[in-house]
Amino acid sequence: MATSKMVLKCAKTGRLFFSTEEATEHAEAFGKDYANFDEVALDLKVWICVETGRPAYTEQDMQRLKMRDPESKTWEEKTIAYMMELQKKKDEIGRRKDRFLASVDQKKLEILSMKSHGRQRSAKALYHTKATGTVEAAEAWLAENADSPDVDKLSDEFLNGVFGGGADVAMGEAGADVEMAVVDDRKVGDPNPPEIKESINQELLKQVMEMGFSELRSEKALYKTDNVGLEYAVNWLGDHSEDADIDLPLLKPAVPKPKMSDKDAEAKLLELQRKLREKKAADAKEAEKEKERERVEYTKRMAVAQEAFKQDEAKRAIEQIQREKSEHERHKAELKETLRQDYIERFGVEPPEKEEGAEIQEKSGKDKVAFFLNKLKKTYFATDKEGLKTCLSTLKIYIKNMHENPMEPKFKTLKLDNKAFQTRVAPFDGAIDLLDALGFEKKEDCLQQRKSVPDGFLCGNATKFIDLILGQM
Repeated sequence: MATSKMVLKCAKTGRLFFSTEEATEHAEAFGKDYANFDEVALDLKVWICVETGRPAYTEQDMQRLKMRDPESKTWEEKTIAYMMELQKKKDEIGRRKDRFLASVDQKKLEILSMKSHGRQRSAKALYHTKATGTVEAAEAWLAENADSPDVDKLSDEFLNGVFGGGADVAMGEAGADVEMAVVDDRKVGDPNPPEIKESINQELLKQVMEMGFSELRSEKALYKTDNVGLEYAVNWLGDHSEDADIDLPLLKPAVPKPKMSDKDAEAKLLELQRKLREKKAADAKEAEKEKERERVEYTKRMAVAQEAFKQDEAKRAIEQIQREKSEHERHKAELKETLRQDYIERFGVEPPEKEEGAEIQEKSGKDKVAFFLNKLKKTYFATDKEGLKTCLSTLKIYIKNMHENPMEPKFKTLKLDNKAFQTRVAPFDGAIDLLDALGFEKKEDCLQQRKSVPDGFLCGNATKFIDLILGQM
């Protein structure tokens, strides 16, 4: 069974609240003096502005609003029960709109909303193009209906078409918060409730009735003026003689809520503040968790992107080296052919073939490094790949140490009897030649850098070439 929702009135300001949550926020915002609330009767009169929908809780408030806002011309007299029913309908419409927005693809809704289409318009576009199910189809629908006056509206007619009729909010979900409409079965001729009669000053009632007013009207007047006096009751009857419900009995009043003491008001405020703090802390904790999840996801995406960038950079570097190598070989072949033709013109015969060693000696330092590394690769790549890999890795360490520490003597001398050198480098044809091209010369028991400062350019190229070969393995 649904639980009735209280209507609370702030004893300090007179403002009405239709939920304990609203009252709690009010007390939290303004302090303990505003934490004292009374429960109000459902038949309490209110006035609703037809033009703006704004409520006034007293006739004085209504007059003030008329003076402040010239558009507030027409006012209708209603009751708290009417306002609660109106609020229930508004809440129900809001829930239906929220349900519709949640029913479409949220990722696509976010994409369209980020393009400044608006959530409601984007949701309608996704709904109307759900058979296709693409963002492009939704955008096409938006373009086609851009001039429609209802494109941004989630009207009752539209929502009824989506959900197949009226409200479908489960009562189990809504029961705790929504005040059910009060059945008004009052009829002319019915007496006022006993609770009303008991509160009436009988002496004043007799005086009012002697002036010709009916018992029911007299009781209503005295009840509405809190039995202040005959004059007030008669004035009330004059002001309300044309009311449509003047001859209907009053509704049974709500049980008055006792006034809270200052101590109780302070205790209630502290309790309300504690609940709000707990809710804010829980919300903040959840927001922090969501923020951390987004951070971890972002970090993962960045790591993947950086790895892809590094691979692309390495690929471009290899391609650039290969282009430079091809260009160098082409230029070398052209120069060789030019020299051959020049020799033939001068001597009438083909030039003699050069010995391999002499040809190598004519190469630049960079070409020598490339030549001996290619020699190592061609000789051992297919027959001893692991040995070649160990040899190149060891050579890379020698070269890198010398390159990064050019003034350190220990990195410019390689002992020939060193076990690592004997097993990893010396057995491979071309390895010692490579070191010679990098400036090492053979002494009695070691290889020693002949230059006081090693050639950093050659060392850098050698390291780069070694990395390329290792990358191919």
